Amino acid sequence: MRKLGLVSSSLALASLTALALPGSVAVAASVSGPTPMIEVGPVIKSTSTVPPTSTFCKTYYQIACYGPAQMAAEYNYGPAYAAGANGKGQTIVIFDSYGSPTIRADLAHFDKAYGLPAPPAFNIYHPEGNVVLNYNNLPSPANNHSKQLQTEVGWAYETTLDVEYAHAMAPGATIDLVTVPVNETQGVQGLQNLEKAQAWALANLHANIWSNSWSTTEQAFHNAPVIQQLNKLYAKAAASGVSVFFAAGDSGVANTNKQGVTYPYPTVNFPTSSPNVIAVGGTQIGSEPATITSHVTEQVWNDGYGAGGGGFSSIFPEPAYQSSAGISDPTGMRGLPDVSYNAAVISAVLIYESFDPVYGPGWVPIGGTSAATPQWAAVDADVQSALGSQGFLAPKLYQIYQNPSLYAKAFYPVLSGNNSFDGITGYSAGPGWNAASGLGTPNVSGLIGALKTLS
Repeated sequence: MRKLGLVSSSLALASLTALALPGSVAVAASVSGPTPMIEVGPVIKSTSTVPPTSTFCKTYYQIACYGPAQMAAEYNYGPAYAAGANGKGQTIVIFDSYGSPTIRADLAHFDKAYGLPAPPAFNIYHPEGNVVLNYNNLPSPANNHSKQLQTEVGWAYETTLDVEYAHAMAPGATIDLVTVPVNETQGVQGLQNLEKAQAWALANLHANIWSNSWSTTEQAFHNAPVIQQLNKLYAKAAASGVSVFFAAGDSGVANTNKQGVTYPYPTVNFPTSSPNVIAVGGTQIGSEPATITSHVTEQVWNDGYGAGGGGFSSIFPEPAYQSSAGISDPTGMRGLPDVSYNAAVISAVLIYESFDPVYGPGWVPIGGTSAATPQWAAVDADVQSALGSQGFLAPKLYQIYQNPSLYAKAFYPVLSGNNSFDGITGYSAGPGWNAASGLGTPNVSGLIGALKTLS
């Protein structure tokens, strides 16, 4: 198992050994430097449209690996799909550095394998300039090339995950992929390019669901006014009715500074900490069954490979939608995550890729809050295909929380686990909102019903 690490972290992560199998490539690599919020497993080499089973992954890699049907069963999408709530008429906008040179072909392969229709449209935009990738047709072994190449490949995995699972869980929605030609690096560079791309999308794409799997430790910025200035974009987006989903992070409460040193106290990331976005935390599916046919109890993601981010902002006070809901907030500051979703490596999802210059094409188990975030964006698309625009969704989620019967219908609470990590003590799950799992994970069909009751 290789860990591509955390967004904006220069912390070198320990390598983990995977088993070598006929027809697969074992990967054991430690990659340092800023990379997306993903944990990438072995490439199971195959151009077949038959993905590996979870039994196969558990037998040879000691982790489960799931496809869209298992996630649909885990979170009760079925009745929503049967009623036509599959994202039809909606657009999900995904923002990534670099993108992937093979994303169109890989999505088509993924769709064929899982019996999914192609999206109504799949558009790719480069508002900050065309991306130049350095890992196609390399003249020497790819693993001899620079860290920049590793970073670009990491973002290609991120892009593939984002596109394939946003589409998989909202197959009727249009997908807009917006890329920038630089890496997001601890707020020093890249984040501004991504924000400019988002401002362009707000002005030009007129889509109200955004998915983002990148962020930076709040304390890594020079001062609070820098963050507050950057946050003006998200305040404008929320006021325009856009639900901006951001991954909460893959190292629990342990985040790093620009030098890759972990802060000795609990921290959270920005833009995830903005009160104008929806922060998505991580869970793990407790018993990792080979097949999921209905909801399986979850706990906070903390499986040794990573842990779901959460905690309290050092910049933003508690927003009105949280204070009115009476969440447990001892600091008087913005609490996160708002919601959670399966993100664990031990209950990974499978993607298909054909861009990797070292390991070649194949099926890849992948985890991280990067897996959770595009799927929550898809949930919003499914909701809106059923009910019409809901505007910025966070206040309504907390309204549901204030009504016990609606909350029981709309969410699966996460009652166990914590997000302590790397020696930094974090927060524990429990009844109601908590800083390890937020409001919990979605019962998609129930959530649609609860939102309909509110309207």
